[in-house]
Amino acid sequence: MSSDDPLATYRSKRAFDRTPEPAGRPPDPPPPYPLPTQHARRFVVQKHDARRLHYDFRLESDGVLVSWAVPKGPAYDPKVKRLAVHVEDHPLDYEDFEGVIPDAQYGAGTVVVWDRGTYRNLTNGGGRPVAISDAVANGHVSVWLDGEKLRGGWALTRTSREPGGKEQWIMVKRADEHADPGRDVEAEQPDSVLTGRSNDEVGEDRGSRTWTRERATWAPPMLAELVTLHHHGDPAGWQYERKLDGLRCVAVRNDGDVELWSRNHLSYNARFPHLAAAVARLPADTFSIDGEIVAYDGTRTSFGLLQDPGARAAVVLCAFDLLELLGRKTTSLPLTDRQALLRQLIASAGPDIQVVEAIEGRPAELLERACAAGWEGIIAKRVDAAYHPGRSPEWRKLKCSASQELVIGGWTDPGGARLGFGALLVGYYDDGRLRYAGKVGTGFDEATLRSLHAQLIAREQPDSPFADAIAEKAAHWSRPELVAAVKFSEWTRDGRLRHPSFQGLRPDKAAGDVRREPPA
Repeated sequence: MSSDDPLATYRSKRAFDRTPEPAGRPPDPPPPYPLPTQHARRFVVQKHDARRLHYDFRLESDGVLVSWAVPKGPAYDPKVKRLAVHVEDHPLDYEDFEGVIPDAQYGAGTVVVWDRGTYRNLTNGGGRPVAISDAVANGHVSVWLDGEKLRGGWALTRTSREPGGKEQWIMVKRADEHADPGRDVEAEQPDSVLTGRSNDEVGEDRGSRTWTRERATWAPPMLAELVTLHHHGDPAGWQYERKLDGLRCVAVRNDGDVELWSRNHLSYNARFPHLAAAVARLPADTFSIDGEIVAYDGTRTSFGLLQDPGARAAVVLCAFDLLELLGRKTTSLPLTDRQALLRQLIASAGPDIQVVEAIEGRPAELLERACAAGWEGIIAKRVDAAYHPGRSPEWRKLKCSASQELVIGGWTDPGGARLGFGALLVGYYDDGRLRYAGKVGTGFDEATLRSLHAQLIAREQPDSPFADAIAEKAAHWSRPELVAAVKFSEWTRDGRLRHPSFQGLRPDKAAGDVRREPPA
């Protein structure tokens, strides 16, 4: 491989006047600010029916997709070791390649995007994070995947290295909360996450030069990093928006088929049918909109009102980004261009769909005004940035008060005349272990105490799910499946919540995704 061109080997094997595979666009320039080691990057798994069926596992790193060919595909059983052959790096725009590689070309056969999402690098050496490029050179890579089919930790370890030949590795599932020895994910979900098509169906296009994806699809949304005003620094090149207290929603339309998807790919259609109907009335057949479903209490958004199906509140979809339009991805466009297209799309939408408008001013002044108005805070977005699934420093959130999602792992008995339970025992995941964050004993009305207690009883288990010892005499333990939104004043030095208050359940958040957010 050329040290000057990491894609030299990839390009040398392909005739781009004969294959529809991408030749590779130049890598994005590095951001003008520090990039955290744990920053979420993209991964993709392509099901490749060539001479032999296999799965191509690819991780974004240093402007390319580092790649392995996994003959049998990733397994959810931690005891199963899958062969993974390290192959040449691929270009970033290969991530959504789906089609037919013609006969007599390298890798001839059909390709579908079997899974995609974001990953976090968990590789450590001597207690310090190791970059993916160094991890590959050292022969061991550990990652946490947040995909549509693959979730949790996986490790890849080199087992043989032949001079001038391909490296053989093994791929193994980590023993975390997502591990499932009885699950055969390849058999359960064999088709494309982009189009729902099989390799055979894609092969029907064998006579065409290229195959164009036309259906709009769900993908993990872009997420903001929590920062302080001091860390945010120079405000030039950023746009500011109101931080909404609601449910993240990716609205996808393909002709008459409309789906309102949550952040973790659950449908909101049955819960908010009027919003699905409003999306169906928009003047385009195919698109994906990113936004937030909110309930307004006057001029303030109220997450609590979203929890109450009988509340008389205006529930609307606040749209702030456009990911696909008329069969074309728009994610590579700058934010300003995407939002200009979005405004045209929903100009005549009516009151059920609103555009989140930018607010003018310096961030310190905007945050002060936001807190005085009772907002959650503000969101800062780089105006020239593309849209990348997963958490990104190109979107930042500045909060007025401390709050985050936490996993419910147990509860205590009620005292006095209180119904249901006394307090929730909550925590967050750290490297696959549920760490204890403390008790939440306020913020409940009588109806919530009854309904939540019933949900906890249905999930009761004999042992604590927490990795930490908890000295609670009357504790009951729950399967860690429910996620609660919690406000609090600060984290204590020993990692506990100070003055926490329950705000509601977050059915749109997967328990395994909950991490402790850094202090603002």
